Amino acid sequence: SLGLSARMANKLKVRQPLAKVEVILSDTTHQAWLIEHDELLRDELNVRQIDYTLDATKYITYQVQPNFKRLGPRVGKLLPACKEALGKANGGDLLAQMTATGKVTLTLGGEQIELDSEDIQVRLQAKEGWAAAQGRGCVVVLSTELTPELIRAGLARDLMRLIQDRRKELNLEYTDRIVVAVVTEAEEIKLAITENQAYICGETLATSVAFAPLAGEESMEHDLGDGKIKLYVGKV
Repeated sequence: SLGLSARMANKLKVRQPLAKVEVILSDTTHQAWLIEHDELLRDELNVRQIDYTLDATKYITYQVQPNFKRLGPRVGKLLPACKEALGKANGGDLLAQMTATGKVTLTLGGEQIELDSEDIQVRLQAKEGWAAAQGRGCVVVLSTELTPELIRAGLARDLMRLIQDRRKELNLEYTDRIVVAVVTEAEEIKLAITENQAYICGETLATSVAFAPLAGEESMEHDLGDGKIKLYVGKV
């Protein structure tokens, strides 16, 4: 859920494969269990690699923003101590407290002061090249750098969706094998199909993907990435 949230916040569509996800854990209690589900997590997040770390500084920073207009009347003479405590506090710990309990507790001059989301805001900021989301006990950061190969893999995923939609339009059975042809002038689309042909065929039950029209089959025109295609799908 955190990974998908980070994708959504950064407008990274789920069908676009990403290179890796870093899971930053507050402790390693559940790391072994997560590693056991590596394949499921990679599939659901559509990432090539998952790594685990306890060091968040490489990927994220925290912005602590006190609302001093509200805090002043509330804490009174303790305001200078409050400013100092917030300045020294670990932003990640503050955000974890706020996420878990809806408040942050500070000890000032022997007194315990509770601050809520109107008193203080702690914002998670991913560093360049990453998208992040925080939950209880962990932060998930996704690599947002898209290589040409990853972009082509995303095109292949989009083509698979078009093929599956066409299967439904043709009322094909789930187990029916198909032949597919894609006619396009876009070399990037052709390369994307060539690089990912085995995956496309496996997911759509296609015996092959050709680049010449299929005789006797109606073509459907679509935009794919920055190019246009004519898609042919026929039952074997």
